[in-house]
Amino acid sequence: MVGAGHEPVGCTAPAGAVVSRGESGGRAVALSFDDGPSPTQTSAILAELIRLHAHATFFEEGRHVAGREALMRQILAAGDEIGNHSYHHPRYPGDRELAATDRRIRAATGFEPCLFRPPYGLIGPRVEAAARRNGLELVLWTVDSQDDRHPGVAAIRANVLAGAVPGAIILMHDGGHHPQTVRALPSLIRGLRARGFRFLTVTELLGGQMLYAHGGGA
Repeated sequence: MVGAGHEPVGCTAPAGAVVSRGESGGRAVALSFDDGPSPTQTSAILAELIRLHAHATFFEEGRHVAGREALMRQILAAGDEIGNHSYHHPRYPGDRELAATDRRIRAATGFEPCLFRPPYGLIGPRVEAAARRNGLELVLWTVDSQDDRHPGVAAIRANVLAGAVPGAIILMHDGGHHPQTVRALPSLIRGLRARGFRFLTVTELLGGQMLYAHGGGA
């Protein structure tokens, strides 16, 4: 968790590894959001996370960062994490897509991502090599909320609670138009808490550390 006045500048993770679930021990999960930042959706999700004292990881697209730098900094200031989700969201992105997104995030926030979620969850030799060369760990998910299909608030909550296990990485979306995701968050988070789960960033769930300008870990 971020201390007062200390925003993370990076994180640690094994480059090139492919993970879909954490093994940090204990009853913890990681909420994750793809395809932002969106000035409306990301802001609304972040406000709910802050209100509910929960943390998450936002896998953002480089093309959406310009003009939303302040929002990106707010994500980090809230104790949340930013990951790389490619620049243009293509299938099987290569070095340029990953490096350009890292540069955008770094220029906007000073934060150096250590995680990459491939668009559509597609992984192959090209993607694995690009992630390794850019020092990024490949992150998939354990539970798909299916919020991108707009199934309704109750269905999103049910999908998450049905699949939640210790170490689960939960997939949702903060890009595009997904108002049901925002409305589902309060009951979803309370439901997970009622089962004894706490909320970590993906890096923390994987046993890594958030890095701060003063040189310490989380």
